[in-house]
Amino acid sequence: MTRPIVFLIFLLVVSTLDMSHPSKLAQYPVCEPVFLIFPDCLAFLVGFYYVPTKICCRHVEKLNKLAKHGLGPQTICFCIQASVKGTQPRLLASRINSLPIMCHTHLSFPISDSMDCNKVHKRLDYEEVVLN
Repeated sequence: MTRPIVFLIFLLVVSTLDMSHPSKLAQYPVCEPVFLIFPDCLAFLVGFYYVPTKICCRHVEKLNKLAKHGLGPQTICFCIQASVKGTQPRLLASRINSLPIMCHTHLSFPISDSMDCNKVHKRLDYEEVVLN
């Protein structure tokens, strides 16, 4: 019984993000790849799932490639913040830190809903990122 309720809450959270909405894409067109890829990790990052899904881990790899050979970590930081701005529940620092470990990879971009993306270097690896 609790599993369907958790799923419904997750759907509510994702629907409030509305990352594919035309106005959000129009406002941040460079973010389209992040808006399409990042949501698959949200259920884990906000605490609904205990482990990230396989698709989330594959998408972390895609975001790593975009950070290194495409958009860069600073742009991905801005895009993630734009996608989760004002949403509840917030991203959990413990889940952000465990994501690369559980996906057997690293982060080439920061994940946060509150850090100053202007301070993010254009090309760095982010092994451990903690929310303030």
